[in-house]
Amino acid sequence: MMKKKIVYMLCLAFCLLSCNKEGEVGYVADKETYSTDEIDTYFQEHFQDKYGCAVRWKWVDRFVDINYIVAPAMRKVVIPTGEMLRHFWIEPFILESKASGDFIRKHFPPEIVFVGSELRNADGTRTLGYADAGVRITLTELNYFDLKKKEWVIQQLHTIHHEFSHIIHQIYNMPNGFNKVTENNYTGQAWNDIYVNAQMELAATGKEPTRQQIDSVAQNMAIMRGMLTPYGTSSEFEDFAEIVSIYLLTDPVVFDTTYILDDPKRPFLAEGKSFIEKKLTLVKEYYWSNFSIDLPHLREIILQRLNQINTQ
Repeated sequence: MMKKKIVYMLCLAFCLLSCNKEGEVGYVADKETYSTDEIDTYFQEHFQDKYGCAVRWKWVDRFVDINYIVAPAMRKVVIPTGEMLRHFWIEPFILESKASGDFIRKHFPPEIVFVGSELRNADGTRTLGYADAGVRITLTELNYFDLKKKEWVIQQLHTIHHEFSHIIHQIYNMPNGFNKVTENNYTGQAWNDIYVNAQMELAATGKEPTRQQIDSVAQNMAIMRGMLTPYGTSSEFEDFAEIVSIYLLTDPVVFDTTYILDDPKRPFLAEGKSFIEKKLTLVKEYYWSNFSIDLPHLREIILQRLNQINTQ
């Protein structure tokens, strides 16, 4: 399994993301014992019967690490969350092509766990996303459900797409040549030092840096290495998952400007951006040649739906 955590370090005020390997894809979840409760009926019809996925919306201790302090999901947000997943994640795959629809049905995660709050850690940090690739994806902060909060929706979808990408490369291996493009630039467990270095660089100017400033500098440091995010520098596997998830959820102009096109004001990013472009090409070819999935078309469908979110 691979676990992903999106953690806000309160003392440093920046975002960290991590995954840990422990196990293999192939886990078969116990089927949920559904009742005549309207919520049970909904998830049996739309998730278990169609995709073999057990949605754990009722609070059960064994589905969440005992080291976390959490709150269960409220009944009123559970079905809307299911509808959000169908609308922004499942249906775009089905609409992209028959091959894409067959693809998501075949590789659907066996379990999805709903948690109402963030996952509070004993050290004061909070975990916003958590997943066991191929086994279980846990979505958090569902009690704050609001489809007008586009960033919150994207946060949930990033967790889904990132971990779904891990399922794929664990089964079919990585794109040929992907690991060679930036093989000497990965940082391993030292990836979070990028945030520390960014903070120190900004602090040297004599002003207390904001979280946004730290994130911006850290992102540039990652791009210089040929990755989209600091966490993407940790390994070729996280690099791959970040490219897929961020590509699918980012407007083409914003993505290209940030990660692909040369910036006269930031010439130091040029080499890293050329690496990203090479890897993105390999990723697109990988999905098309192996699964007949047109990633640009899939992104277009997802973004059309995200752009319909009314933030007023």
